[in-house]
Amino acid sequence: MNIQQMRILIAVIDEGSFAAAGDSVGRSHSAISLQIKALEQELGLALFDRMVRPPAPTPKAKALVDHARKVVKLFDATQTIVTGQVVHGRLRVGAVPTVLGSFLPGALATLRTHHPDLSIDVHSGGSDKLAEQLQRGALDIAICTRPPQPMAGLAWHHIAREPLVVIAPEDTAGGERDLLTSNPFIWFNRKTWAGGAIESHLEARGLEVNATMEIDSLDAIETLVREGLGVSIVPVCRGREASWPGLRAVPFGDPPFVRDVGALLMAEAPEDPLIKAFLRAL
Repeated sequence: MNIQQMRILIAVIDEGSFAAAGDSVGRSHSAISLQIKALEQELGLALFDRMVRPPAPTPKAKALVDHARKVVKLFDATQTIVTGQVVHGRLRVGAVPTVLGSFLPGALATLRTHHPDLSIDVHSGGSDKLAEQLQRGALDIAICTRPPQPMAGLAWHHIAREPLVVIAPEDTAGGERDLLTSNPFIWFNRKTWAGGAIESHLEARGLEVNATMEIDSLDAIETLVREGLGVSIVPVCRGREASWPGLRAVPFGDPPFVRDVGALLMAEAPEDPLIKAFLRAL
């Protein structure tokens, strides 16, 4: 059994097929198949059900891959420990779209400048999806809205508090309450943690909105509002100008309601040199 077989097993399960795993690690489909077969022979058990297409991982494979992830992570840290290099290796980062469009690119640029040997993979998704990928080991860190409640095995690292504002066409009259209750309302996706928090806060204040749309993208919401199709509630993202050309913005709540943005990571991860360097850049 060797470290390459561990990497291949992880790739097959993460990518969903032998062919996709081959593309991921730069090996042919047949080479992937041979490595998995050799691993099965050494262990004396089947790791994949080949009666279905693509071959499906058995419960034994799913148990082994959790161990393989830990083995590979320890192996990759060996050079860092021996040579004293603080940051070296591959970091898999997940981020919600609002973070990708605001402060994350600058942090990644800083990280790359100070640690040119660090390889960074970036994936986008909703907060709940990123948390699930983190828990199963497909990500090293997720930058997202704070979860509604603590999540088993995950730790939270605070980065920023982003106030929320009500945006409306610039010629729309009225205060916050009038804007929200007298105009068509565009939801920021309520399946996201931030969208769910907005909905809960509206309910707690007894504010009923006339919802007409529900959108994932803040840029799209801003454009729709600018075209006079309604009002919405959006965060003032860290690292972006707190101005809204062609729009009127008023605080949501008094004091303004805020969302916490930060990093979700495995509970033991803060001691990892890669994670430490990334959090410093953020």
